[in-house]
Amino acid sequence: MFYRPEDGHGLPHNPFNAIVTPRPIGWISSRSADGVNNLAPYSFFNAVAYSPPQVMFASTSSKPDQEGTK
Repeated sequence: MFYRPEDGHGLPHNPFNAIVTPRPIGWISSRSADGVNNLAPYSFFNAVAYSPPQVMFASTSSKPDQEGTK
């Protein structure tokens, strides 16, 4: 389902309220400079605004003990 808030959802309750729960998991997609696509679950994600609905995620810098991490 592609959810466009301005089109309504036709459900008894607003789905945005149910999307973000304690310890939510977001799907984050990216594309490398070489054009390689990546889709991965990411747990540091949360709602930041209700109207309009907005979510955010945050990433840390590389880890000194793990080369090649984000």
